[in-house]
Amino acid sequence: MNAIAGCPFHAGTSPSADFKPYFSPELHAAFETQRRDEPVFWCEEIGYWVLTKHADVYSVLHDGARFSSQNTTRPVTPMHPDAQAILKEGGYAQTGSHSSLDGAVHKRIRGVTGQVLNLREFVKLDGHIRRLVNEAIDRVEGKDAVDLLREVNYELPAQVVFKVLGIPDSDIPSVKHWAGARSVIDFSPATHAEQLEGARNMVAFWQYCTEMVREREKHPQDDFTSRMLEIRNGDDAVMSIPEIITHTFGVAFAGHETTTNQLTNTFRSLLENREQWEALCADPSLAANTVEEGMRYAGAVIGWRRIALEDVEFRGVTIPKGAPIVLSFASANRDEEVFENPQRFDIRRANARKQLTFGNGVHFCLGAPLARLEMKIVFEEFAKRFPRMRLVEPDRATHLHTFVFRAPSALEVTLQ
Repeated sequence: MNAIAGCPFHAGTSPSADFKPYFSPELHAAFETQRRDEPVFWCEEIGYWVLTKHADVYSVLHDGARFSSQNTTRPVTPMHPDAQAILKEGGYAQTGSHSSLDGAVHKRIRGVTGQVLNLREFVKLDGHIRRLVNEAIDRVEGKDAVDLLREVNYELPAQVVFKVLGIPDSDIPSVKHWAGARSVIDFSPATHAEQLEGARNMVAFWQYCTEMVREREKHPQDDFTSRMLEIRNGDDAVMSIPEIITHTFGVAFAGHETTTNQLTNTFRSLLENREQWEALCADPSLAANTVEEGMRYAGAVIGWRRIALEDVEFRGVTIPKGAPIVLSFASANRDEEVFENPQRFDIRRANARKQLTFGNGVHFCLGAPLARLEMKIVFEEFAKRFPRMRLVEPDRATHLHTFVFRAPSALEVTLQ
């Protein structure tokens, strides 16, 4: 078995030292080369081993015995003591989210939250979501140009998931602001100043969720937090109060940020490939597959993390025990061995649902059915109302500085 030099567990210089696509527009072109020439490699830019092939990524997602999830939400930049002090003084005490738990603890927590967050419950929201989408469309209709990210995609997913959580619409601006701190703290190479500001926002968000859980203990409602408390029935062995606060906190973040980014990425893909937008407008029944192809072609989650629990070998390369790994969803979703002509955006692609942007296995995204439903409705309604919508040129959008998310900053379009 051969280990690539350059891993911190070995001496030498990495042959992939020049691989620096994560924070540039050349992400997919760079990964196309890596899949062909060096599909398993140590990336100096981010300090992780990277798996680029669909089969390898899929296998790790299904192998909890050899790979741990405990680093999935670990800060990319080690937390400065000053930021740690802010979190401690503010009472921030996360117990571990769905995505970062392993084994029996993950199974126990998922057994509770899965009773509340599931397709059976989400389909009841179809009419509510469609009403929200059309209200958003009504607000922008008649404008010459709009930023879809800011004027539609930013708030809409929050309105949906916050209804599930029981968070009032009046709190959306504050909660959205606080939630953004987690992207900075956990997934970006944050500066000292950014960590301090992020820590303050995370404390505010944590305290908000704590207060909400305490309120639901006294006055239950028909929402996610109240249902978890009901299932708990006072038994910490089922789920503790800190765990309920943690998962209220986690769902409030994960339930809208990723959907906002994915809607924006897919709209851009549709408008950059005009024939695909016109096909959707001519046949809105293609919306469901548009969701899948959008996540395959330009996923909002481009990589997820794992830790090797033992020496593991992929394609003749040994990754040592304890090494951090990035599963490149962005690359796996364009693997030529799985997807024919993968660099083409095709909303009729027969196997688009093999995309891995939602993950797979026991850690498959709990909110995936809701995100799919939301995006499907958005694309259906926009295709009906704005068939002449076009991307404003030049497209000046930038992305969040992270190797985990592909999060755009804007999407300017003309509607008529």
